[in-house]
Amino acid sequence: MKTPTFVRSFSEEEREALQGGLRSKNAFTLRRYQALLPSSRGEYAPKIAESLSCGEQTVRDAIHDINQRGLHAFVARSSRPKRTRDAFDKESAQALEAMLHRSLR
Repeated sequence: MKTPTFVRSFSEEEREALQGGLRSKNAFTLRRYQALLPSSRGEYAPKIAESLSCGEQTVRDAIHDINQRGLHAFVARSSRPKRTRDAFDKESAQALEAMLHRSLR
């Protein structure tokens, strides 16, 4: 069994910011705050996920993110892929180009 993951301990300023974040109008931010406060009290990710009706991995992702990025973890990052791949390889692109040039217009 893996060791449970908990959020790091917060300073008093961070804890006050966490308490204030529970009034956020942004759903992403609010859910993160709701997941991290119980973790700071020592609750396990499966129990937090059950109480929030979300997946355990969602809670673990929030915990890992706050441990790495600090309070910046409450701002959603871009969902754009970091890498893209070509839809066509070089030969397929040439075949498509040749086919387009044979148009019956």
